[in-house]
Amino acid sequence: MNPSGERGTPDIRGFVQQSRGKVKTTDVSIEAEMRNICARAGEILEKHSSPGILQKIEMPKKVGARSLRRWLKGYRDHGIAALYDGVAQRGNRNRQLTDNERKLMYRSVLGYLSDLKKTPANIVTDVRAAFVAENKKLMEAGEPELACPSRPTILAAIASLDPARVKLMREGRDAARRAFSPVGQGIDVERPMQRVEMDEQKIDLISLMADSGLLSLLTEEEKATYGLDDTKARWWMTVALCVRTRCIVGMNLSREPTAQSALRTVDMTMRDKGVWSDAAGALDPWAESGMIGTLVTDCGKNYVSHEFRARMHDLGINVLHTPAAAPWLKPYIERVFRTFSTRLMPRLSGCTFGDILRRGSSDPEEKAALAADQLCAVLVRWIVDIYHNTPHEGLNGQTPRNCWQSLTQKYGVTPPPSLPHRRLIFGQEFSRVLHKDGITVMGVRYHSRKLAQHLMHGSDMKMEVRWYPEDIGAIWVEIGGAWSPVGAVHKGFDGVSAQQWLVARRQLRIQNERDAQVKAHVVQQALDFVEEQNGYAMRRIGVVQQDWSSERIEREEQNWFTGFRIAEDEVERPVDAVSQRWGERLSSASTSERGVEEKVRDQPNISSAPTEPTQFPAEQHPAASDGDEDDGELMPLWDK
Repeated sequence: MNPSGERGTPDIRGFVQQSRGKVKTTDVSIEAEMRNICARAGEILEKHSSPGILQKIEMPKKVGARSLRRWLKGYRDHGIAALYDGVAQRGNRNRQLTDNERKLMYRSVLGYLSDLKKTPANIVTDVRAAFVAENKKLMEAGEPELACPSRPTILAAIASLDPARVKLMREGRDAARRAFSPVGQGIDVERPMQRVEMDEQKIDLISLMADSGLLSLLTEEEKATYGLDDTKARWWMTVALCVRTRCIVGMNLSREPTAQSALRTVDMTMRDKGVWSDAAGALDPWAESGMIGTLVTDCGKNYVSHEFRARMHDLGINVLHTPAAAPWLKPYIERVFRTFSTRLMPRLSGCTFGDILRRGSSDPEEKAALAADQLCAVLVRWIVDIYHNTPHEGLNGQTPRNCWQSLTQKYGVTPPPSLPHRRLIFGQEFSRVLHKDGITVMGVRYHSRKLAQHLMHGSDMKMEVRWYPEDIGAIWVEIGGAWSPVGAVHKGFDGVSAQQWLVARRQLRIQNERDAQVKAHVVQQALDFVEEQNGYAMRRIGVVQQDWSSERIEREEQNWFTGFRIAEDEVERPVDAVSQRWGERLSSASTSERGVEEKVRDQPNISSAPTEPTQFPAEQHPAASDGDEDDGELMPLWDK
């Protein structure tokens, strides 16, 4: 039964009414009257068919009783619409292409897999042009032409291409990796400092490279290093993040990322950073520190350099380098940089907004207002007081500082290396010649009993030295294939940075221009003056990377320390036979000589806190703690 139009509705209803009492809605009754039902359906179809559509009216074929009951129920429930069937949708509607037609079409469709990024309309044009050219050749050869596929067929062929291959060929490997790389359960860490991610980024801020007036004793070259050379530029920021607690454990600013800026950031992760947070006026401490378990970086040249990898190996840190252009392998540090760009930088004058679309017509250079020391203070305070105290979604609403405190109470952290160990690991390595008065670096003399023994019995006086610019109170010297700590002869340099000493030397040169030899107490006064005048400012800008390469050290020594010498303070001593025998025999530790000889001792464990210059007699000197047989021994030296 296939009635069409509303004109068939009265006849169907009449037919149903006439059949009442004759046909029951059972399979047996319907089968018995099926012939009459089909005849009546043919009459209805003939009556309501349009002229010319059906040339011959035939009685419908016998249908199943079950199908007829289903049609009747649908008609009663939904009317005539329930009797429309899907016969018109049957069959294979796809056009059957020959092998040659299909081959030629897909040859042109593959043009979609190109970095030219052709549109589907371009591919349709290319396919049609290919068929025109091919049919021209076939016509000349007397062969049958090929039928060009329709536009829907071509678009269907484009849609059937492998999505991963389309992304790879049209947008590149990185885009395909981002779109189709499988995602697992993520990084699983339990303890603080178990995994630390580190990376650098040029911050979205143009700052004033102008002198704020605090660092008045710096040279123009040093001001350029600190970003105080009256220009406008952007900084590179190197950040280290503890993955488990989301705490920022190290941060360093530099004009360009280098291996030294990376090492300085690692050094900060192992130190209490309160000196910088206090200088910036932070309300909370910045004490998150410890030994790194696994350090994750990218393949930047500063991270894969021999210098960086060698120092990490000396520390025993496992370094993982992620493949290039795969930021999702260190997602936490990448998210921190995004947080900096979206939450902090828009609040500062001179923000570049990351891209030209967000920037619009704004000119960040005209709005640049922060000097370098002010930028350092802003970054430190934002990290310590805001970021560390903001509930973090990745920590289930817990703040990074609370997470650090709770987990360190549960697991603790591996203690960071001591100051002598940091001197050895992070110190600048260069060569110096050993003289009878020891080794001199930047005008500071270093001597020990081991150096004196090497001077008497060794043949090579060219020594390898590691010098730590953060604290010049001691150095490490390679003696006989092993590194040994050597303290400064004058103990007032404990806790003094190289920059403080360099500024103090300039002050001494101004005050004592004609004197190449300066008393120790005068040096100490100069150091105290620098601390009083510029100590706060230098700590405030302390997160800026300084250039202490061997070339700069050599240049500064030539400029400021040529002919410079620190002399001992004059003391009243009785004139005896010993003082008259200078140069006649080697000094000894006899009882009669102890009162007139100066005792100089090694310092294997030197604290960064300034200490009083105390001299111990040999029999009262405290024992060394690291097992070195020569550590802690006094070497009597004549005061020249």
